[in-house]
Amino acid sequence: MKPIVTWILLANTPEASVLVNRGPGKGLAVLDGVTFRSEEAADPRDKAGVGHSIAGHSVSAVEQANPQNKVDAEFARKLADLLSGRLGANQFDRLIVVAGPHMLGLLRASFDDALKAALVGEIDKDLSGQSADAVASHIEGIIAV
Repeated sequence: MKPIVTWILLANTPEASVLVNRGPGKGLAVLDGVTFRSEEAADPRDKAGVGHSIAGHSVSAVEQANPQNKVDAEFARKLADLLSGRLGANQFDRLIVVAGPHMLGLLRASFDDALKAALVGEIDKDLSGQSADAVASHIEGIIAV
């Protein structure tokens, strides 16, 4: 019988990696060659503008868009596309996402229906710098490690 393979995506905005569990009692292992880095956000080229009010002599500042938000959203889309392709290639059966709240929200918005169906749990903490054993203690309530 084929074991159920679970990928655990550890993501934050600049980088992501994957741990794998190949069944109960097998623990977690780092999946070699499956690490990702986000691009650096470009600094804005000019300052935010000022708008004049039509109601009088007052002015108001125009808020500058944060270029990092665009880079973060693109990184989440790339991760979702890659995971979707790997799921389609039957490299894993289930998915657990462990990410900080900002990145978790971006990933949720980027997942297609197949990834949403494979998703068995989420943890809204950035554990990307933790060891596999530390991550295992956090996901024990979701799957048997």
